[in-house]
Amino acid sequence: MSSFSGLNGVDERPRWRRNIRLYPLFYFCHDLQFWMPIWIIFATEDVGLTFAQLGAIGPAFYVIMSFGQPPAGAIADRFGRVRTMRVSVAIFLIFTIWFALTNSFWMAGVAWALWGLANVLITGSDSAFLHDSLQALGRERDFERLAGRAFAVRSVAMVLATIAGGVIAGLIGGQATVLTGTIGIALALLITLGFREPPRHEQRSGQAGPSYLELLKQTLRLAGRTPTIRYSLIFSALLIAALVPEFYLLQPFLREQGLEVGWVFSTLQAPARIATVFAAVLAYWLAVRFGVVRTLASMPFWVVLVYVGIAWLDHLGAIALFVILGLARGAQMPLMEGYLNRRVPSHLRATALSLNHMGWALIMLPFLPVFGSVVDAYPLPTVFLGLAVFYGPLLLIFMILWVRADRREGSGGLRLPPAVPALLREVQWKRQHRSEELPRPTHLD
Repeated sequence: MSSFSGLNGVDERPRWRRNIRLYPLFYFCHDLQFWMPIWIIFATEDVGLTFAQLGAIGPAFYVIMSFGQPPAGAIADRFGRVRTMRVSVAIFLIFTIWFALTNSFWMAGVAWALWGLANVLITGSDSAFLHDSLQALGRERDFERLAGRAFAVRSVAMVLATIAGGVIAGLIGGQATVLTGTIGIALALLITLGFREPPRHEQRSGQAGPSYLELLKQTLRLAGRTPTIRYSLIFSALLIAALVPEFYLLQPFLREQGLEVGWVFSTLQAPARIATVFAAVLAYWLAVRFGVVRTLASMPFWVVLVYVGIAWLDHLGAIALFVILGLARGAQMPLMEGYLNRRVPSHLRATALSLNHMGWALIMLPFLPVFGSVVDAYPLPTVFLGLAVFYGPLLLIFMILWVRADRREGSGGLRLPPAVPALLREVQWKRQHRSEELPRPTHLD
């Protein structure tokens, strides 16, 4: 019997091909949420929540996102990727309706918990579903290309939603705009009915592998004795945490500049979102041109200067500075994950990357309630200045510790593959030759 045939002898390949075709369409519908560019305004003006209350319920989302990854992965492994994705989309649909009907602090808290649960269930299950579908067809090597295509489709959906969301809200109001999200989610749920659970080809040795807790202990021990890993994890967590406030402050900033919810209000949010996508795509080029460590080590200065600049300008033109924050957010994650991947043993990489995500979420737990109270008590320029004063020294200290540790280690650099154009090799060689740091044009850190 062919390896592509099921138990009944029927060729299963059309099912797996359909999974791959439907996957980008699923995420386009899933991420076409027109309420995203007005959600802070809806929560504060329509529902009547204060920023202190938003800060108080925010940790519920981050607790679930931080500690829910291992059990969510276990659920997907036990009950199947497709079922887990369907449950996630169903919860997201319930969240959207609940959020639209929210009229109190406790209802908002439930909404945030549902939002976190929907996110944690689909994170990891989606990529495993795509990989297993490709593996069933013998096309595992296409994963990066097709995952990148799905990311591009998701980005287009989010940008379209950002641009159109303010227009829709101006026409039909905030609550109705939130409810429009149910259309895309319902379509995404229907699309999952066309998914079929792909087979799994992992080897079964009869011996259970180490538990997540054991892997976590091994990763922490590795970080404890390896300064580059230890300081890069802390620095990365602080850097992401320093960028999170932009999600909360961009919409109030536009409101304080006298903009009503409408097409201008949402269109001005689009450049920062586009910049995030643009930087993620160009992250590898930045690594080649400037070096991974140099690029990441420069980001604290940009973040601090941007926050100070927004506080000093207090003008609509400062929207250009938000674009810089979007660039930093888009480039940071792939560069830091690549840095960690080259230093952590393969059997601990997934755990190390989960620590990378968990770290900044844990920072948000005590930060958000204080942050919300500060936003209520002080004008926005003071808040932006306070962010620079708070995060600036912390980022600088751990950036210096990380860079020093990296220089002492002096290994594990990113190697240029043969596919890199000769021009980029020449640029990298000239840079390294001038600085006389390395004898060969292959080490980018």
